[in-house]
Amino acid sequence: MSRPRPTLDVLMRIFGVLAAISVGTSLLPAEGTKASAVAYLISLILSMLFLGTACVRIARTQRGPWLWLMLTLSLALAGETWLKILQLSDPYQWPTPADFFYAATYVPMLIAVLTLERRRGARQQFGALLDAFIVAGSVGVLTLVFLVLPLISDTSEPLLGRLVGSAFPLFDVMITFITARILLSPQGRSRSIWILTGGLVVLIVADNLQNILTATTGGNGFPRWVNLMWLTTYFSFGLAAATFRSAPDSRPQERTAAGLTVPRLAVLSLAAVLPAAVQVFLEVRGNDTGDTYGLPLGIGSIALFALVTLRIWDLLQELHRQAEQLAEVARTDPLTGLANRRSWDFELDRAFATSKAGGTQLLVALLDLDHFKKYNDGHGHQAGDDLLQQAAVAWKAALGTDGVLARWGGEEFAALLHCSDRDAGTDHLDRLRLVVPHQQTCSIGIAHWDGTENPARLLQRADEVLYQAKSGGRNRSILASGPQPDHLERPVRIPAPRTAPEAQSGASVGSTAGGTTL
Repeated sequence: MSRPRPTLDVLMRIFGVLAAISVGTSLLPAEGTKASAVAYLISLILSMLFLGTACVRIARTQRGPWLWLMLTLSLALAGETWLKILQLSDPYQWPTPADFFYAATYVPMLIAVLTLERRRGARQQFGALLDAFIVAGSVGVLTLVFLVLPLISDTSEPLLGRLVGSAFPLFDVMITFITARILLSPQGRSRSIWILTGGLVVLIVADNLQNILTATTGGNGFPRWVNLMWLTTYFSFGLAAATFRSAPDSRPQERTAAGLTVPRLAVLSLAAVLPAAVQVFLEVRGNDTGDTYGLPLGIGSIALFALVTLRIWDLLQELHRQAEQLAEVARTDPLTGLANRRSWDFELDRAFATSKAGGTQLLVALLDLDHFKKYNDGHGHQAGDDLLQQAAVAWKAALGTDGVLARWGGEEFAALLHCSDRDAGTDHLDRLRLVVPHQQTCSIGIAHWDGTENPARLLQRADEVLYQAKSGGRNRSILASGPQPDHLERPVRIPAPRTAPEAQSGASVGSTAGGTTL
């Protein structure tokens, strides 16, 4: 986006300041006078100019939502102008053409907000959408019972008037849903979105107060404080456009308990019980409204209960997914993505059971990258990490589906292999030396499980012949001889620098020249 021209920037700020002043001074003229009507129109026009100059500063590819808001203010201005003319003339009959302009303002407003929500890259989670439905559903039930149904059933009003009058609160419910959707989204919000959302909240409050006032008094007047709230909303459109930045703010917010915080739970709890609480209140007071609209209140309460139940189910699914992720992290080596020591112990026990049940041979191998410290010091720690990662990928692919590979510690890895023939399995493990990346080598110690040996002793034998392979020149694999029961069992050695050979005798399987096999 090209840098805004200084003149346009100054002009936008002037219109912004004038619009803000006009909103505050709209309360000065006496209510119902020509001066108040003129002040309202001037404030609306200044907000339009503020929004218009702010739109020009926005890149053309990003102007769409703001042009829809510009259309919203244009329709509002047309409706206000028509209404002011009618108010200055003879008594008029409701609904007027101005009411159709007012109703039409909601359509581009909804399009604008939805477009902004989509463009800012918000990923709507199912739980956040359910929360928005719960809030909007609660407001919608009360709106239907206390505003829409009484108006629709009032046969003293013309049908067209009843339809137009019912449209306004229903549009407000839609605005409530979109506003709740933005506020309850787990994604971060830019300053522009916060300002626009605040304006929508003010609009919802103003519309509902005006609807309640009209329903209770039967009048069509607009109190000054309601006009002030509407003008505040119009001004917020321009201010949101002035603070808009093309790059979306996609930083996620911190989430607690699958996205539920104490304020959020309080809002959802209030929204869920509000229709039922209102019904109980009306029954206690003996109000006729409770008898008349008890059924829709009850149906609305049931619908909200279903939404809350669905939300609880979604929370349980989210907690289950998080538990699985934590379990995966607990059994996975963070660098290579292989099984870690904890997971290896489980896999080895399972391999024992599988080998016994299936009658297959089981081989266990310990692999050690040769001269890894020298490579790490010479190429850097990042190169060392890359070597470990790439070696893990290569070994896992070469091992195949009949084996399991785990990171044993440092530059050492552990592998187990199910096979039908011990010699063929030994050759299979020996070939892992051939796929070490970056022209590096490895040494391998292999032990065959006899069906009775415990895991510690089996791994100890593999570790001892690995040490023998390292001290014998590296880049070779050695198969350990069978277990010797007269030897005392010692705990498996934690990988550490090797200083002296302490290897059990074994058979050489491979060497730097290809070696010999059993």
